[in-house]
Amino acid sequence: MPTAKAFSQVPPFPDDVPVYELPRLSLRKLISNEAEQSNELFKSFREHGFALLDMQGCHEGELLLKEAEKMFEITRDVTIGLDFEEKMKYVPTPPVIFGYSRQGATKTEAGLPDRFESFSVNQDDIFSNIPECPNPEPIQKNRESIKSYISKAHRVGELIMNQLDDHLRLPKGSLGSLQRLDRVSGSTLRMLRYPPQPEGDRRTAFLGHTDIGTITILFNVLGGLQILPPGLEAVEQNWRYVRPEPGCAIINLGDAMVEWSGGILRSNLHRVYFAPGEQAVHERYSLAYAVRPEGIVPMKRLAMEGSAVPDLEEGEEDLDCTANEWLARKGAAIRAGKDNARSRGGRALEVY
Repeated sequence: MPTAKAFSQVPPFPDDVPVYELPRLSLRKLISNEAEQSNELFKSFREHGFALLDMQGCHEGELLLKEAEKMFEITRDVTIGLDFEEKMKYVPTPPVIFGYSRQGATKTEAGLPDRFESFSVNQDDIFSNIPECPNPEPIQKNRESIKSYISKAHRVGELIMNQLDDHLRLPKGSLGSLQRLDRVSGSTLRMLRYPPQPEGDRRTAFLGHTDIGTITILFNVLGGLQILPPGLEAVEQNWRYVRPEPGCAIINLGDAMVEWSGGILRSNLHRVYFAPGEQAVHERYSLAYAVRPEGIVPMKRLAMEGSAVPDLEEGEEDLDCTANEWLARKGAAIRAGKDNARSRGGRALEVY
């Protein structure tokens, strides 16, 4: 789905809509540990919280692109291949987040029903970190394919974490050790479908939010994702579309990275609007691998001797809780409409 062939099968992204130009990184160059590319990665995640990651030109990236196409097939099999009654068997009871979410299950900022449906696959289930969970047939019969995809996507996340370790002057593997595949974490592969919206009534489909985990690896073909530029108020005219690019994933950091880095890394507000231009009449599919911290790890900032992570300043408080406790509190606030999502991070480095 994220290949050039997939992009050729839908109308092009229009040239007359406001676009947020993301830095474009190369997985091949990051694997080769090219210093200039690593510096660009750190700058992008401090200033934007987002980046495009070009998967082309290296074996690891090409394999991930190929397996992403399979995941999009499974997404369609779950969302449009199953009838509504079957899908509703897998609706979770809060605070559980895994399973099916019907269109309209959540609200936008305006209090209107959302305009997407999704199925969230539990990574801990797929990797047998917990007893096997009930899943619909398209998920159950493709467990090994899903496991392979998550493994490859996770390795990309680890590569980025290792680069960030270096720039934060943390021991190698520090960030990666807080979100291992074989430990219970609540990480998820989220498969989303956005139906075309009726002409004359097109609006926000997924409310503005920041991700509450660590890193998200996102693939889509049609536009719709929007970012609020740093420093601007969350009003309609300020939001900017992200232009999907063939062979590229959109990478963004979540709130946990802001906490651990003492505010150096950025988690930026984003939402999903209707697809622009002629794309608006097409089904929009999205594949998001959202990594969360292991449940038992502490959420305190990783300030230590020699690191770039700042110590607490007067008036600041550290998070004295585990990731499970922190995520539970944030989840409860979101469900109660009290989260007040906003961009965070991007703190200046005194010495770098």
